[in-house]
Amino acid sequence: MSRATRLKRDTLTEYASSSGTTALRDAVALRALHLGCALRGEKIVITAGCIHAISLCLQAVTQPGDLVAVESPTYFGFLDLLEAMNLKALAIPSDPRTGVSLPALQLALQTQPIRAVLLVPTLSNPQGSVMPLTQKRALAQLVAQHQVPLIEDVVFNDLLATDARRKAVKAFDTQGWVMICGSFAKTVAPGIRLGWTEAGRWSQTVATLKRVQGASTTAVLEYALADLLTQGSYEAQLRRLCLLMKQRLGQARRLIQANFPRGTRVYDPPAGYTLWIELPGHLDGMALFALCAARSIRIGPGQLFCSSLQYQHFVRLSFAGAWGATEQEALAEVGRLACALQVGETAPPVSAPGPIDRSDLMCDLMSGDRVSAHDLW
Repeated sequence: MSRATRLKRDTLTEYASSSGTTALRDAVALRALHLGCALRGEKIVITAGCIHAISLCLQAVTQPGDLVAVESPTYFGFLDLLEAMNLKALAIPSDPRTGVSLPALQLALQTQPIRAVLLVPTLSNPQGSVMPLTQKRALAQLVAQHQVPLIEDVVFNDLLATDARRKAVKAFDTQGWVMICGSFAKTVAPGIRLGWTEAGRWSQTVATLKRVQGASTTAVLEYALADLLTQGSYEAQLRRLCLLMKQRLGQARRLIQANFPRGTRVYDPPAGYTLWIELPGHLDGMALFALCAARSIRIGPGQLFCSSLQYQHFVRLSFAGAWGATEQEALAEVGRLACALQVGETAPPVSAPGPIDRSDLMCDLMSGDRVSAHDLW
């Protein structure tokens, strides 16, 4: 940042290109080689994060009231975005290891007026599934066959250690039906708020949408990020990060095994920093959320990741922040609270939320007044 501010300070007195600086667009194209994608910098649009990129892609290919296929469970931010854009979500079942069911998606494409498919094929949130390469190739062929755009979120791909595992569905796209979106919030710093998209057939439409909406990003920050991405040590740092998070997830799984009720099932993602947990005996994830929130501990109830009660007895834990004795003790406390809830030794506070509107739940989860050193969110 210091170097970019010194060398590129003149950009602070100029209007930047709405599509982003050439330096960062070319750096993103270079990094995309690790995803198996041969992208051209001039077709890439720099955005204010991955959700912004996905929003632009949805605007380019849908109209209010259209149907968008998503995997189930899916990232709650996708559901909020679709609701805000007056789009309808069609839930496609997914496997915790291999991701979205292609037969189910094919049936939906054949029978429903789907206008777009929105997926995280690599390290899906919350399950952490990774679609095998054969299925990624089949997915690219499926959307091309039905001529329905796939919006692919690759924000977690770099958290895998090898390029073979990182490979995106976009790598198999030969006709431009895959719109790939990413960011550096998960690997560099969330506060930089820089993402990108290469929208295939709709690249020019997405660039125009960003320009007319006046959503330019900061050139100095783009130059700094481009500098970082082209450093020789960046890839080595990613591999160290991947190893660190794998070790952390292993520690978390052992704490869950030691402290959560018998019968708890915890999924085993190959990387990332989230764990998807199925509670035994259909324990209510919302009730556990309320008990944890009363102790300033954050968990993500499964109800947040779908539009029904299908995952009411699931919770998601995130381990992206600090990971010391305080956080590990907080995780053990979550398990003890789940045990107490199972045997009926405790009950949620009177003010605990029940099956409420997702927007209300979102506000409660993300309110900053309860965040403490025990934060697991």
